Amino acid sequence: MADNQYLLKSDQGKIVKAYDGVSYTVFFFGPLPMLFFRRDFPGIILLLISVLTVIGFCVIVGLIRGYYPHPLDHFVGFCLVLAWSFFYNGWHRKRLLNEGYQVIEKQDISRRVLVL
Repeated sequence: MADNQYLLKSDQGKIVKAYDGVSYTVFFFGPLPMLFFRRDFPGIILLLISVLTVIGFCVIVGLIRGYYPHPLDHFVGFCLVLAWSFFYNGWHRKRLLNEGYQVIEKQDISRRVLVL
């Protein structure tokens, strides 16, 4: 779960939320949160390039061995998605900071309690 939520503000006044920690939305939905919620086109392109590279590698290895699909192909794809879910939030936040966004507020959202 995301540990910290950052509110970032650009020079033009645009405010963006950025998170730290594991991105469960990327784990379960792949590039869709990047496209619809964050408008993060470099993230989508890198995710798709990495997925296509792994798929191509698995196909080439399968053709060399003489059979396709191999049971480990699914495991390799799962490991790729798992790595992206751990990597994405921090990478997105750091990239926004490098683009000129500044931290307005930092909230610890791991200790929030829902009170009804």
